[in-house]
Amino acid sequence: MVLRSGELKGYEIAPLGYEEVRGTERSDAPACAPLVDLVNLDPQPAPTAAVLRTAVDVSRAGRDDQTVVTVLLAAYADDGAAASLLRRVRRAVAVCADGFRTRGSDGPAGYTAVSALPAPRAGQDAVAFRMMCGRGGQSSPLVFTVVRSATAVVVFSAANYLDGRVPAIPPALVTAQAEKLPPAP
Repeated sequence: MVLRSGELKGYEIAPLGYEEVRGTERSDAPACAPLVDLVNLDPQPAPTAAVLRTAVDVSRAGRDDQTVVTVLLAAYADDGAAASLLRRVRRAVAVCADGFRTRGSDGPAGYTAVSALPAPRAGQDAVAFRMMCGRGGQSSPLVFTVVRSATAVVVFSAANYLDGRVPAIPPALVTAQAEKLPPAP
């Protein structure tokens, strides 16, 4: 169900191991934990299986300002658990708009400007949001798009640690990956 290189023209898709990127942050505000779970690439409820990929627009590969999109495909035993993830994220975006703090192995961080973005028309349900992460005196924008179809959820994420411009999740990437998900029952 996950995109592979060659399946989306103009994009290089590469495997990514959890040990390389899984985070350890924990939210000081329990209501905001679903957002931190996505930052950590550890969605809750926990999936029965998951794979990670990166996606890069090959026309921008190797450039300092390229956007690397992390794609997490999570499979659930039933569509109720998958739907629960999106409900929890949507609720957290609403209640955490004023921000929250986290602690983890990288030290403390503050997240602000949590706001919903227009969700793509993909899958059975989708949610998109952005937020700013402040750590070590630097503020970096993060964006997420989460798409569910039946028992599968895809989390797309991107961050800009260079210049503060808000990155974008390419619609073509979302559409191509969503088309590979199982159809709604």
